[in-house]
Amino acid sequence: DDVAQYDFFGSSIAIQGNTIVIGSSYKNTYRGNYTGGAYVFVRSGTTWTLQQLLIASVGEGAESSYQGDSFGRSVAISGDTIVIGAFGDDDKGESSGSAYVFVRSGTTWSEQKKLVAGDGAQNDNFGGSVAIDGETIVVGALGVGDNYSYIGAAYVFFRSGTTWSQQKKLTAIDGAHRDNFGASLAIYGNTIVVSATGDSDNGPYSGSVHVYIRLGTTWLLQQKIT
Repeated sequence: DDVAQYDFFGSSIAIQGNTIVIGSSYKNTYRGNYTGGAYVFVRSGTTWTLQQLLIASVGEGAESSYQGDSFGRSVAISGDTIVIGAFGDDDKGESSGSAYVFVRSGTTWSEQKKLVAGDGAQNDNFGGSVAIDGETIVVGALGVGDNYSYIGAAYVFFRSGTTWSQQKKLTAIDGAHRDNFGASLAIYGNTIVVSATGDSDNGPYSGSVHVYIRLGTTWLLQQKIT
């Protein structure tokens, strides 16, 4: 009911069972303009009801202003865990990006962790895409690369108990200028799929998709699809 002009409610969506998450990446909050939010709705019978509006907290080491963070630019859900991308976050430089993990206990969602790339830098846009399955989260950062090259990368995080740790940074072995690797991604079990929409193997911006499989704690490229 509080959605207003230019909130971009629906900028991202995810569903699992009877729970829907809807990103509102330009929503204004008390922390500033375009900070963003994410709405959680649950279904009872045939009725969907708002359960909670999620916004980013001020985490340790975070900047004091969240203006322009675009929290909610991407969302994903698995069980009682939600991950929300904020690709405009400035913790590691302007628009370096971040992703927030929320967990549900009963009917209440609480922030569990703020994820940032171990080597995050300005304009990485980490959090532009997110995916989760069980204890594994993948976060796309299509802006990774020197001098606005947008080669891109995807970061894999794994949860043990309540602790999230970066497991792997995925990059294309033939990554090139403006490939935008990490523009979209998905995970199922021990398989991750990462797009590179700007890849030019079959002509300018023809695009490609990279498939990775997990063996133990190692992720290996299985196939590049064009």
